[in-house]
Amino acid sequence: MTELVVVGEGQTEERFVRQLLAPTLAELAVYATSRVLRTSRGAGGGALTTDRVLHQLPRILKERDDMYVATFFDLYGLAPDFPGLSATAGLSDPLERAAAVEAAFRDTVVAVTGCRPSRFVPHIQPYEFEALLLADPKAFARVNPQWQSAEGKLATIVGATSSPEHVNDGVNTHPSARIRQHLPGYRKVGHGVAVAAAIGLDRIRAECRHFAEWFGRMQALPPLGRAGP
Repeated sequence: MTELVVVGEGQTEERFVRQLLAPTLAELAVYATSRVLRTSRGAGGGALTTDRVLHQLPRILKERDDMYVATFFDLYGLAPDFPGLSATAGLSDPLERAAAVEAAFRDTVVAVTGCRPSRFVPHIQPYEFEALLLADPKAFARVNPQWQSAEGKLATIVGATSSPEHVNDGVNTHPSARIRQHLPGYRKVGHGVAVAAAIGLDRIRAECRHFAEWFGRMQALPPLGRAGP
């Protein structure tokens, strides 16, 4: 049996892991639970500061030495001092940049904790969670029929890029800003997972290569023995 904790930014990511990812992973005997980074005592979600991340992740990794820990963070809005972010500023492809940030992030966390590198499986989503929802613009209307009129506009936005994960990170043009612009009443916590479920993991993975590669790594995680940190 393989055990995995996925640490997310907020409630939407927590629900996405619990409702969509965990059941699929369990089919391969990878048992995933989700957590949200705390903003204060008893609270979770909110600003993803580097200090918060590097304080809480090592504590989770040190709970048990036979458990994997993954992250599900957005590339958009990462703190300027996040590991690898400034060093990758010159990379124009968001998938390439996300992979490079993940590598720097992994090195930093492993150095802080001394854990086996294989135990930490970070994911930085280009550019944010809502990119996954753009894998199928028709799915929004399946959640709220009043949004059907926006289907063509969202499809045009995605069609102008290489993939949903390439929809850019401008202040007014990152994925969630685009969705809110065209879908009145859209709320990430209230609608995000419902839209993702309407799309289905197979379609999301087909359209979002960086996410698919991370999910594939989680599916292939072997059991860990208790062999030190």
